[in-house]
Amino acid sequence: MGSSFRFIVVCCALTGGVLFLALPIKPSRTNLNEATSYATLLNATDTSTRDASKTGSSSPPHITAKAAVIYDPLQNEFLFQKNADDPSGIASITKIMTAIVALERVGENDIIEVHTSAIETEGDEGALLDGEHFTLHNLIILMLTASSNDAAVAIAEHVGFLQGASSFEESQRIFVRLMNETAKNRNLKDTQFQNPTGLDIDETAGIVSNVSTARETAQLIGYALRYPLLYTMSPTLSTLLSEEGNVHILSPTHVLLMNESGVISGKTGFTDIAGGTLATVAEIPVGKLSIVVILGSTRNDRFQDTLHLLDWLRTQ
Repeated sequence: MGSSFRFIVVCCALTGGVLFLALPIKPSRTNLNEATSYATLLNATDTSTRDASKTGSSSPPHITAKAAVIYDPLQNEFLFQKNADDPSGIASITKIMTAIVALERVGENDIIEVHTSAIETEGDEGALLDGEHFTLHNLIILMLTASSNDAAVAIAEHVGFLQGASSFEESQRIFVRLMNETAKNRNLKDTQFQNPTGLDIDETAGIVSNVSTARETAQLIGYALRYPLLYTMSPTLSTLLSEEGNVHILSPTHVLLMNESGVISGKTGFTDIAGGTLATVAEIPVGKLSIVVILGSTRNDRFQDTLHLLDWLRTQ
């Protein structure tokens, strides 16, 4: 499939031109086994980073993003780099760290109650209701697939109270501290978090919340793939049930999951200040795991940039 045709499909998906399928959110047995295998391999990966970006059989593609990388987490090497160490806003890619912090402290089947404090967060993806209950597993699916800010804040609130918070505000501060501690422990020196969602702090003043580099974002996602839940994502529109049986529609934001061969997981991000961001996990060729990170792009160009990098990856 040519890049121009694929981009048309992407644009159609962004404007709602996709087939709706209501399916239960259950990862396939094959995907789960693949995820478990990758988790085992990643845990055994050498932590010394290698740079392979000058090797390859074709010239690197032109992309419009301010920064980008292609990262091989199994070999711990970078195959492509553009301004890889320039700090930039990461927007909702933040939610990968939110999921990691929660999974390291709460069981996937633990029940989380959603409160008004979370629902009042900007954005209404997932249409959560006050007093609803979800497993952590389902809230993470909702947070990563539909990029629900409400789900991210609800997760942070739950973990924060488990860590001793006495108010909603304190729960968010505690959770952010845990996010930054995790970044520090992973030696992500240029990565800093101020909230669990990625929303800008002050759009009028042009102040972003969470900052990282393309290199460190890719390394963070490589670490996240140790958790099978973060590796297995549904490529179709679907539904998710609360513990009360309420149906919530999932509208995936990463459209390449639906129409690009080899793409298996990822996370979108966009704010007015950070611009378009995109993290994509792909097997190209089959069995070779790669992470593509785009920072400082636009809402549409982040997908086109990723397609260019995936096409280049196929020639290597």
